[in-house]
Amino acid sequence: MQLKKLIKKINKENAPPDGWSPKDRVQDKPEPGKVYALTGGPGSRCIANGNSWKDSEISPEQQEHAKL
Repeated sequence: MQLKKLIKKINKENAPPDGWSPKDRVQDKPEPGKVYALTGGPGSRCIANGNSWKDSEISPEQQEHAKL
């Protein structure tokens, strides 16, 4: 419960003058049909290292290379 209180406090202290709105939410979600790196080594672009879904997307070329 302490973490929840800390998050609320930080959000309150950093809120814009007119308050938070739905457009302020992070809109980062995985998209159907795309492949993402969930895990990886240190410094790699993957979800486990704190990167966004968009940053963790694997290109078709990378997918082909991984199959070899």
